[in-house]
Amino acid sequence: MPGLHTAGLDMVLGAAAGAVGVWAMDQVGWFMLRSENTPTLTRDLRARDGDADGNVGTAAQIRGVQAGTRATAGALRKATQVSGVSPTDQQPGPGATVFHYALGMLPGALYGAVRRIRPSVCTGSGALYGVALFVVMDETAAPLTGIASAPGRYPWQAHARGLAAHVVLGVTTEILLRATIRFR
Repeated sequence: MPGLHTAGLDMVLGAAAGAVGVWAMDQVGWFMLRSENTPTLTRDLRARDGDADGNVGTAAQIRGVQAGTRATAGALRKATQVSGVSPTDQQPGPGATVFHYALGMLPGALYGAVRRIRPSVCTGSGALYGVALFVVMDETAAPLTGIASAPGRYPWQAHARGLAAHVVLGVTTEILLRATIRFR
C-alpha cells in the first residue's frame, strides 16, 4: 500500500494528467462538433440552450460552431450561470474554464491515487475510466444539476461524440500517468 507521500504525489500527477486529458477531450469533441451536419447540430445546440423551439440565436451559434469561432456553447454557458460568472459573447469566462478543467482534474486526482492500489481501474488503458466519467458526469450529474438538458433532448450523435471525447480524456490521462512512473 502506498504511503501518504506517494498517494499525494499520485493525486497531483493525476490532476495534472486530468487537465491535459480535458484539453485533449475538448480538441476531439470540438473537431467532431464542427464536422456535424446542420440538422443534428441544430438539435444539439437547442438542447444545450434548453430551447425546444430554437428561436433565439441558434442559427448564429451554428455558424459560429461550424466556422470554429466559438470556443464553447451551451454547457459551459450553463456552467457559468451555475457558478455565477457571466461570459461575454458566449465565450467562457475564467470561472467557467476553471470549473470545466476542475471536472477533469478532481476525478483525475482520484484516478491517479486509486490506480496504484486497484490496477483494474486502468482497464483499456484508461478507456474504462473515460467511459465512467462520461456516464457519471455527462449523462447523470450534468442533467441532474441543470448544467445540461436531459439526455433524451440530445441527438444520438451528441452522446457518441461525448463518449468518444471522454475515452480520449481517459486514455490521455492514463498514458501520462504511465509516463510519470519512470521519473519517480
